[in-house]
Amino acid sequence: MTTLRLNLEPLWIWSIVALVAIVIVAGIWGGYRLSSQGLSSKRRRLLMGVRFLTGLLLLVSIVRPQLQWISPNGKTSQIWIAGDASRSMSVPDGPGGISRRESLLNTLKNVEGAIEGLNKEVEVTRFDFAESPHEVDTFSGETPGAQTALGSLFQGAARRHAQEPITAIFLLTDGAQRAVPPHDADPRDLASELGELGVSLYPIPIGQASTSSAAADVAVAEIQVDPVVFVKKRVPVRVHVRWDGAGSQRLRVKLLMEDRSGLRAKQSGEMKPLPANSYSQTVVEFDTRYASGTKVVELSFTPELAGEFKIAAAIEPLTGEVQTRNNVRETLITVRKGGLRIAYFDTFRTEIKSVRQLNSSEKLQVDFQMIRPKRFAGGTSIDNSWFEPGRYDVYIIGDVSADHFTPDQLKLLAQRLGDGAGLMMLGGYHTYSAGGYAESPLRQLLPVELHPEQKQSDDVFDTDLQIKAELHLKPTTAGNRHYVMRIDTPAMNNEAWLNLPPLTGATRIRAKSDFVEVLATSEQGDHLILAAETGRSRVMCLAFDETYFWARAGFAQAHRRFWSQAVLWLAHKELDTDQPVWVNIVPKTIDPGGRITLEYGARDEKGQPVSNAKFQVSIISPDGKESLLTGTPTETGQITSFVKTHLPGDYFVRVAATAEGKSIGFAALSRFLVHDRDLEMDHPIVDRELLEELAQLAGMSSDSRIVTPEELKKFLNGYVKRKPWENSLEISASINLWDGWPILMIFATLMTIEWVIRKQGGLV
Repeated sequence: MTTLRLNLEPLWIWSIVALVAIVIVAGIWGGYRLSSQGLSSKRRRLLMGVRFLTGLLLLVSIVRPQLQWISPNGKTSQIWIAGDASRSMSVPDGPGGISRRESLLNTLKNVEGAIEGLNKEVEVTRFDFAESPHEVDTFSGETPGAQTALGSLFQGAARRHAQEPITAIFLLTDGAQRAVPPHDADPRDLASELGELGVSLYPIPIGQASTSSAAADVAVAEIQVDPVVFVKKRVPVRVHVRWDGAGSQRLRVKLLMEDRSGLRAKQSGEMKPLPANSYSQTVVEFDTRYASGTKVVELSFTPELAGEFKIAAAIEPLTGEVQTRNNVRETLITVRKGGLRIAYFDTFRTEIKSVRQLNSSEKLQVDFQMIRPKRFAGGTSIDNSWFEPGRYDVYIIGDVSADHFTPDQLKLLAQRLGDGAGLMMLGGYHTYSAGGYAESPLRQLLPVELHPEQKQSDDVFDTDLQIKAELHLKPTTAGNRHYVMRIDTPAMNNEAWLNLPPLTGATRIRAKSDFVEVLATSEQGDHLILAAETGRSRVMCLAFDETYFWARAGFAQAHRRFWSQAVLWLAHKELDTDQPVWVNIVPKTIDPGGRITLEYGARDEKGQPVSNAKFQVSIISPDGKESLLTGTPTETGQITSFVKTHLPGDYFVRVAATAEGKSIGFAALSRFLVHDRDLEMDHPIVDRELLEELAQLAGMSSDSRIVTPEELKKFLNGYVKRKPWENSLEISASINLWDGWPILMIFATLMTIEWVIRKQGGLV
């Protein structure tokens, strides 16, 4: 039966409202006595009435009355008992080795009488849930669910509440949200929504808080690596390792990489261990202390070939380990040819920062060897591995004399230049002739005049071979055309160089022939930058070592550009370009059922998007089925998404482009990876913290809290006595009596009447 009720929602607590009412009455009475002088008694009474009505109207706005049509819903309200039927409930960590699902059934059996008593007062509905909830008459021992989607359960409850009000949900689960789209709704947001609807949430944790009592299990939880890396540049890899029931064990983590030898583009390769060397760490071993824990392991490797490869982090299985699917985690990387490795030898001086800042580029890696003079503990011993074939693309020698290298090493360096590596020599007290290079195998390769008689020992700092004056670096005509010297537009390039801070000095060098390009001189004609190509090698000589002044003076962009262009030119990489058709996949690795985004396009020779390009996009799944996709235009190309990712394995993507009926370059080929993961059994923890958080979020607007299985019977008996469903009322309709146009009209009318009364009485 529908009834009418007046509901008050005052702005403040009632004591403050009462105080405000007293102030209003006192103000009206005092104001009346002061402002009604000269009025007739009839008008004074009328004015008093108008003002008290105005005060009453103000009090109505403060207490905010609401007229509600309500109906009791005790007979239609529901209590939900939701039981987790996902596969993680099959974990045998209950008393006596029983499964979590059996523990759930035993818990409900112990409170069967209390539930029957509750069912006499209100409708009790039972639900099994995994990916989504479904109503059941009785709970069975089966646990077929592949996901634990708490959010989907709460979504279903919120929708049901709109037709059949729900008073409370008793949630029996291990509490871990393990779900993928479209069942991955955040349970935290939905728990708050249930609380606002007046639905109480009572999570009942089932299972042990940790799995340390079960069989030992180790897993790679995550592998972090840059998706795009470069040939010959060391790649750091962070591996997150997790273990349970594996205390006092020695764990061995190693990196694997796909062998694509002899494979076509749409074939997956065998995963093989990466070999270790002195510059990469592909294997790490560590000891565990506690039964359960996590650790971040730092690994690295150096790719030698360009292309798209699968890499993996793997933990060697423990003796007796049953679940080994999670011992390996894979990801995809794209290795580009643009990566350069630079070997840099120098003494301790400020210019080191200029060379080492090249490491900030994703394409460049500088390996630095600090050289100590021989008078300090015999100097520095340089390992022959620095001169291995193919190891480095560019060598940079700073203020280091030839004596710091062995004769064999100088021969090896000359051989590397013959193979195509680049060489740069910087200015200093012990470079060029002063460094003894006139008698080294590099003499024929260096494009400067070298004189054996000018050699100096490390403890001599002869200034005769140095220029001690301020020098403004001035590009020559050839220099303004050279790739290395382009720090601004062609029209502004010469001025950009002249705006740089002057050098405080330089080493005296001269080009040894007319075949050497002089790229820059001082205003006095001193040679400052020389460049030459000899056979397959490129060599550049700088007379100075103070480019760090440029960055300090606010010319950091020109500073970086000069150094990066210099090493790219030395390595024959200044003309490298990308393919015209491209595709980016985000993310490159996902769990089963996840969503990936494909962004793709085509560019012309100048790198600008081809606006009239048409695309054909296809994805081949691990079972060989092909899916054709269409995209939405963007500023650079098109974008689309793909969600048919339930099968684990490699998914190959092909993007072809045409313009005006002609193909644009080669088709772009890429792939993404769906992890071979068992979401439920990979890490079947009991997430009590999440359950407590859900109860707290729901409890902000309702009576919600964690209930342990041991206290459930007592709680239900008290719950039946409290009968909270009787306080739950369904509001059919409501009207606010304190706002809207009627209140405004009444207030305006009262103000008008008061003005008329005072006008007629001569008070206005």
